[in-house]
Amino acid sequence: MASILSILKNIINLNRVHIEKQEYVTTPTQRFGEIYEEKQLHIRLRPTRNYQDRCPVCGKKCPGYDYKNNEESWWRASNLNGVPVYLFYQRQRIECRKHGVRAEYVPWADGDSRFTEAFNNDVAWMALQMSKLAVSVLMKINWRTVGNCIKTAHDRIEPDVSVRLHGLRRICVDETSYRKGHSYITVVYDMDRNQVVWVHEDHGQEIFAQFCKLLTEEERTQIEIVAGDGARWIDTCTKKYFPNAIRCVDIFHVVEWANEALDDVRTNTAAKARRDYSRKKEQFRKLEAEQEQRRTEAEEELASMSKRGRPSCRRKELEAFLQEMEVFSRFEQSQPKKKGRHPKEQFFSDHQEILNDLAQRAKDIKGARYALGHKPENRTEAQTERLKLIENSYPDLYRAYQLKETLRLILRLKDSILAVIELDLWIVDASKCGLRPMEELAEKIKRHRENILNSIRFQANSAKSESTNTTIINLAIKYPQ
Repeated sequence: MASILSILKNIINLNRVHIEKQEYVTTPTQRFGEIYEEKQLHIRLRPTRNYQDRCPVCGKKCPGYDYKNNEESWWRASNLNGVPVYLFYQRQRIECRKHGVRAEYVPWADGDSRFTEAFNNDVAWMALQMSKLAVSVLMKINWRTVGNCIKTAHDRIEPDVSVRLHGLRRICVDETSYRKGHSYITVVYDMDRNQVVWVHEDHGQEIFAQFCKLLTEEERTQIEIVAGDGARWIDTCTKKYFPNAIRCVDIFHVVEWANEALDDVRTNTAAKARRDYSRKKEQFRKLEAEQEQRRTEAEEELASMSKRGRPSCRRKELEAFLQEMEVFSRFEQSQPKKKGRHPKEQFFSDHQEILNDLAQRAKDIKGARYALGHKPENRTEAQTERLKLIENSYPDLYRAYQLKETLRLILRLKDSILAVIELDLWIVDASKCGLRPMEELAEKIKRHRENILNSIRFQANSAKSESTNTTIINLAIKYPQ
């Protein structure tokens, strides 16, 4: 049957050590300006005899030199059910023939860090999932220490980052804004190994050229595909540094261009709907102002008529008109008045219905961005109904939506010959549709036609790099330098 100490060693992931003593300690701790009592688990241990008096660099047995002081050194281990765990050991210094006087190697330390390897790994993983403040609160460490733990784990896992630059064949280049004020980073992604190989602040030809110069002549000739958006600086560096590479405009960015053009059409259509509403409202306002003037004149004329004898046809006509105006007056007085707000302008019921319909249409178009951007198989019932309204009421916007969907289906084709035919037909249709944003999109795709077809031929897809960019942006926001 396993002893309690051996179980504790396995739980905390301690190897090649002897546990001499463990105890629960209540320690006053200050955090966020408040002092409270915190329970901690203190473990006093030592390395096994075979791992004592070893050099931390070469790992060889060395003679002891001295004890720097009589105090115990401590290391922080992973929490045990939320309880902080501290390891204590009186570390001595050894004298290595090659590396001089150094503190002896201890198997639970992560290099020169005051934290164990498991603790640094936990902090590095949590940093990908939550904010820096949340990690510091959960692990009960200073928020500055979070960055140090991440760096220690990274240096141990990947001490030489330049290894990623070897053996590149298909790369994707993208610039990403991570903060307001035109703060960009350039990311180079290896599409074969699905990993980031290079990141640098800012973007442009000079930045990407720095990456290209890191590669040897032989490594540059091995690059087969360079994917990215339609930036000219990518084209320039590809021609200059990668003579055997095929330039591809990533399909993700082409669809993004189409969505931006479609959104411009939607914005213009919504503005047109608002103008129609304002124009009709002004028309009704003038018409009802004329009606009010006629009412005043009718009251004056009716008051001047004699009340004796049989009423004339003119009198009956005036009374019917004033009765109709009185119905609207009662309707206006019955509307609830909200405190602190100006009373809402009222119109005749038939006029108000027309204005409400125009206002609802403008609202539907304004909120149709996601309905137009989603794939047909991912749309909700409400988005489908909104598309039917657009199809019946705004043919120009629906035409732009059809062009966007057609382009998306063309880019998903596997047959490159069919893709050439369909893309050329699409360019012709979009150029003659009469919608300026879609015509500009057709010209842009025509300029990048060959590079887009290269993406279809070689299936150069950088979707994973885009998701990686999102992770990098979140880390840049959470952990600004």
